[in-house]
This record gives sequence, structure tokens and C-alpha cells, in this order.
Amino acid sequence: MKSQRSFATVPVMATLCVLSVLALTGCGKNDPGVAKTVKPTKIQLAAIEDRIKPYSMVNIEGATQVAQASAMPGEAKYASCGACHGAQGGGGVGPALAGQSAEYIANRLNQYKNGEKVGSQSNMMWAQAGMLSEADITDLADYIQTM
Repeated sequence: MKSQRSFATVPVMATLCVLSVLALTGCGKNDPGVAKTVKPTKIQLAAIEDRIKPYSMVNIEGATQVAQASAMPGEAKYASCGACHGAQGGGGVGPALAGQSAEYIANRLNQYKNGEKVGSQSNMMWAQAGMLSEADITDLADYIQTM
């Protein structure tokens, strides 16, 4: 058997549904409008700022203060060397430089700067070393020694 509803009950049921929805959304916690208008308290703001402190401001019990190390002068100068000798000095087109002494590197760069033939790829190094000052050579040699 089919249940028969009168047309008069449909608007009543629709009105009840709408009123239920309005009543539930206006309860405070579920009201999206309330969330937009409520502002955090001073205590809440202080707690948020305390959690967002920069690392330099954090105090850890028993921690050792470490000074920030500045980059070595030769580090920036080595950027163009890394294209052939590798970013970590491991070699590539050119030979590996990592593990060499500063004295060895300085002597080789001075030989290249003077146009001396040191190896099969000397012609590639003559122009590179020719642009270096004595200070540049010392800085590069000191940096490469640390690799």
C-alpha cells in the first residue's frame, strides 16, 4: 500500500527542517560566524608568540653555545673551479683536488699562472690561473686544503 501524504504536510515538514538547521547552526560552537568574530585573548597570543620564538632566542638547559663560522675567503672563489674539479674537489674534467696540501695547490696555480706545462690539461688552466692574484691563490689553496 502506498502511503498518502497531503500537500499540507509537505510545507510543515520543510518548515521544521529549516528551523532545525537554523537552530543547530546558531548554537555558538557550531556557528561559523562566531569563529570569525572571536579574538584570541592576551594569554593565548602570548602562548602563540612563545611557540614561534626564533631559534636564536631559545634557551636550552645544558646546551653549549657555538659561534657561527664565517665562510672562508677561498670558498666563493672556488665556485668557478668546481665546474671542472667538482663541488667537493673530487674531480671531474679536471683532477681531484680534495686531500691536497695548500702548498701543493699554491705551487701548481703559480706554475699555471707562469704558463708552465704541468700536465695534459695545462692549456685550460693557464687562463684560469692567469686571472688570480697572490691573495686569490693563497685563499684558494687554504680552502681546498679543508676539503
